[in-house]
Amino acid sequence: MVEGEDSSRSPISDAAVQSIIEQIGLLTSEQRDRVRKAVLFGSGPNLLKDVDRSEFFMNRPTSPPRVRESSPKASPHQPPHCGDSPQPGGYHYLRSPDSSPGGYMSRRLRRTISGTNHPIDDLLRERGHVERYLVVVSSLSLDWKELAKIPGVSNYELRLLWHLFFLRSNTMHLVMCTSQYIPDILINYYLRYLPGGVTIEDARRRLTTIACNDMTSSSVTTKLIFREHAMQRIRDAIEPEKAAMTCFNSTDTEKVLAEYIGIPLFGTDTKGAFWGTKTGNRQVFRDAGVQHPDGSYELIYTQEDLCEEILALLKRNPGTKKVMVKLNDSFSGEGNAVLRVDFDLYHALKESDEKARSIICQRLEKHLEYVAPGLTWDRYYTQFQELGGICELFIEGDHEAKTSPSCQAFLNADGSVRILATHEQMLNGQIYQGCKFPANEKYSADLIALTHKIGQELVRRDVIGYIAVDFVSVLQKDGSYQHWAIEVNVRMGGTTLPIMTMNFLCLEGRLNEKTSEFLATDGKPRYYVASDTVRKKKYKGLVIEDLLNIIERYSAEIEWNKRPGAPETGTIFHLVTCLSELGKCGCVCIGRSREEAQKIFERVQETQDRLSIGCEWL
Repeated sequence: MVEGEDSSRSPISDAAVQSIIEQIGLLTSEQRDRVRKAVLFGSGPNLLKDVDRSEFFMNRPTSPPRVRESSPKASPHQPPHCGDSPQPGGYHYLRSPDSSPGGYMSRRLRRTISGTNHPIDDLLRERGHVERYLVVVSSLSLDWKELAKIPGVSNYELRLLWHLFFLRSNTMHLVMCTSQYIPDILINYYLRYLPGGVTIEDARRRLTTIACNDMTSSSVTTKLIFREHAMQRIRDAIEPEKAAMTCFNSTDTEKVLAEYIGIPLFGTDTKGAFWGTKTGNRQVFRDAGVQHPDGSYELIYTQEDLCEEILALLKRNPGTKKVMVKLNDSFSGEGNAVLRVDFDLYHALKESDEKARSIICQRLEKHLEYVAPGLTWDRYYTQFQELGGICELFIEGDHEAKTSPSCQAFLNADGSVRILATHEQMLNGQIYQGCKFPANEKYSADLIALTHKIGQELVRRDVIGYIAVDFVSVLQKDGSYQHWAIEVNVRMGGTTLPIMTMNFLCLEGRLNEKTSEFLATDGKPRYYVASDTVRKKKYKGLVIEDLLNIIERYSAEIEWNKRPGAPETGTIFHLVTCLSELGKCGCVCIGRSREEAQKIFERVQETQDRLSIGCEWL
């Protein structure tokens, strides 16, 4: 019961509640899970269907830890201990150190330092001799059933190693927090490319690594919260008044960790994170006045309601060929599925709603086409009931006339929207594989303008930090393009890494928003091809040392800033810990033209092929 709530209004006595708690304690874990699902989702198709469950979803997968108060003088920085025995007084949520008296879990994050409203500029920009500290928590605080669909996902924490490039400033100190130990050889690989004459030795002096040595499926944030000594090492490595914490995405758990450490968090609070879900996306697009596919704006939880929504959508849009079904809290397209409007359904729509509804339900169960491999309706529908979902029109267009661009921005706490980049996304079906920078010059300015509108709408909803807006753009007969906003990620994403890599490694680089070009130190444009999936079976078995051997052997052709006569071009690799297990890695290939960037990208694959011939039997 929430503090201050009048218990006399409840028809159930406190003794009855205590009895229920005691009985739940006797249940097996499987039985408790059944109770949880019954309470949250209901056992019937219409039970609780009108309940707003958005707050629950944004606490997933790691809610704020609940602990029993062991003493009246417990420290607000004291983390929970798994082995604590029950104490009198009941459960409570850990209190924010700066929350108001009697309040629980303040929803407002402390996002600024030293009285400034420009956290990203004030903390991260190179300015004189002011010492700064950045705590990077490489957490993927997302639904683990969705994460499990990504091969090698345990290695994806290391995509945040691009933050090592912050050490190019000799006043920046970095604390990297991960589940697994980062190999020294990998850290040195990144640090050797720091511009401005910064040595590896100097950068290592300003770097602290904190590894939980724990590869279980919980997030790094949760692992740190349950490790007081690890959190103390973070506090020992920073000056709190000059520090902040950043992470892949923000949930209440990241907020709790930042409060334990005693520093502000660059991120969106739980309420704001709702706008990064599929339902939240569509509401933002609608309110920003940005064109997007017709579809549902409220969450759907049951097959019955999904059939009704699809039926209404098809009636509003006769001639529709495909409908998209999306899990509300999914990413990389892995939670998407396509329902095709076949001959029988097309004619049923003309006959009666009842017949059309029946065919839609049958098609969902037997013919829904899933983006993630190996899914069945039973498995997909189980997640649909838990996460909720939406449906919307599939935007049609000829293969050569339809593109999938995106635009990246940073939302500052003062309400300003800073554009970072535009990209053409490389997709395998609907799954992100990589990107090319910048987007098509014919419409990149349109993407920037639309992203400004969406960003301003998100700022009004208390969203700050990195965002990425995905579009579908279709060439029209008059030569113009129409753009539909499809999704907006309210967090870092696959396109964050390449633009920030180029930004930091070019000593004097900047984006020209009018042309969508990135101008390097020499004042000339740079372009890149970036991929998370440079993958072949023959690469399996290669380790980090093998990759470094490739780079050394072909340095003049592919290595960053080592190509003769071509400064600030070349390749930076990432996800290299996936090579041995999965035969894949990622890379950012930067050139002085689109053609040169593509040529470097192709050359990288050719050189890897040569060295991995001996591993072809794997």
